Amino acid sequence: MNNLNELIKGFEIKNVLQCFETSGYFRFIAEADKEFGDVIPTIFLKFPPGKSNYLINENILMLRIFDRMVTFFPNRNVVITNTKDREEAVEVLEEIRGIINEAYQDCLKYGKPNGRRVEAVKKISWKDLYECLPQINCGKCGLQLCSSFALGVMQGEKKLADCEPLSDSKYYVNLKGIKNKLGPFLLQTLGWE
Repeated sequence: MNNLNELIKGFEIKNVLQCFETSGYFRFIAEADKEFGDVIPTIFLKFPPGKSNYLINENILMLRIFDRMVTFFPNRNVVITNTKDREEAVEVLEEIRGIINEAYQDCLKYGKPNGRRVEAVKKISWKDLYECLPQINCGKCGLQLCSSFALGVMQGEKKLADCEPLSDSKYYVNLKGIKNKLGPFLLQTLGWE
């Protein structure tokens, strides 16, 4: 990544506390060297809806990533759970720095996402995706039911491209419905190239 276009250069760990989730592990609060609140909506759109909870009015994003909960606050703070030691905290913060800077790059390239798109993504469920799938339960994705596949995609466990029938021209209407419902950003996030 070009250093000139990085938003965040680093974090400072401010507070380390006992973790509620895992005994013997820690949660910590880290402060970024710059505010990153403007990129939080873009970060939200880069993760499957089943892995995130975005509070639009507060601009707070909670992600279930790296086997832990990571919460982004617009005041430069990140709270991370389920961490065994400071060394692991530094590694996770480096990953998070990359996520923030990648979202910043997307904002520079595409602009900030509009509120209607963010709101629409918040409302999408696995059922919305399922309604657009071929619903033939072919099993080519590795799951027996299209409903299970839709849920897996929304949780980030499957990619939309794993549904082979969607590539067939016979199901063009289904693919078009998915594209209209999800929009290009979420479509890519859920694994359709």
